[in-house]
Parts: sequence; C-alpha cells; structure tokens
Amino acid sequence: MKTEEKISKIILFTCNWNAYSGLEAAGAEKIPYSPTVYPIRIACLGRITPGIILRAFENGANGVLLLGCSQGECQYETGNKQIAEIVPETRNLLNLLGYNDNQFQLDFVDTRDGKSFREIIQIFTNGIDEILGNQ
Repeated sequence: MKTEEKISKIILFTCNWNAYSGLEAAGAEKIPYSPTVYPIRIACLGRITPGIILRAFENGANGVLLLGCSQGECQYETGNKQIAEIVPETRNLLNLLGYNDNQFQLDFVDTRDGKSFREIIQIFTNGIDEILGNQ
C-alpha cells in the first residue's frame, strides 16, 4: 500500500527590498519555485517577532523561511542585526514546542538574483519534504 504524501506549506517572509526583488527576478526570468511556498512581503525582516513566526506554525505552516537583504545592504541599516538577534530566540521556542531546526531558516538574497532565490527555496522545500517523509 502506497503511503499518502503530505503537502507542505511553507511561509516565506521576504523583505521588501533585495529578497523581494529576487522573487520578482525569478518571475521575470520564468524561474519556477514550489507552489507550496506562500510569500509574504514585509518592509524589513527587522520587524519580525518570534510571535509572528510561531503564529505561522500555529496556522499550519510546516516551515518558515526568512529571506532578507545581504549583510550591509539593509535599507533600514539595522534590520539584519535585529533579525540575527530574533532567530536564536525563536529557534529555542520552536525546539521547546517540538519543531525540527530545519523547519525554520534565515537566509539572504542579493538584489535581483532570481537564481539564488530559487535555490534557497528549493533547498528549504526539500528539507521540509524530508521531514514530512515525502522523499
């Protein structure tokens, strides 16, 4: 008997600047990415709180990916520093709740880099599929 495959749901919080331009570039270059990824554009990753990430999991996400501007390129200057402080705290909370470390990730994308954007998404999606037993 074949095991039923679970469909993953990945929430992608993307900053309005470099990371979102990577998403736009992927679209313009017709570079596909998983349809199970739901992008949410925000002004800056520095505005994310652990509560927002926990809420995504509470609402059924199997994974949460944060994509921001490359180091030193934050439009608000301190967003990268702020999110770097939030990630370990959030990861600890997720571990307490029984989530795998691989279900939450922070990464960075250069401006208009659709290929890197897709690669990051694909690697993260593959990891979530492994956790769900889809591979």
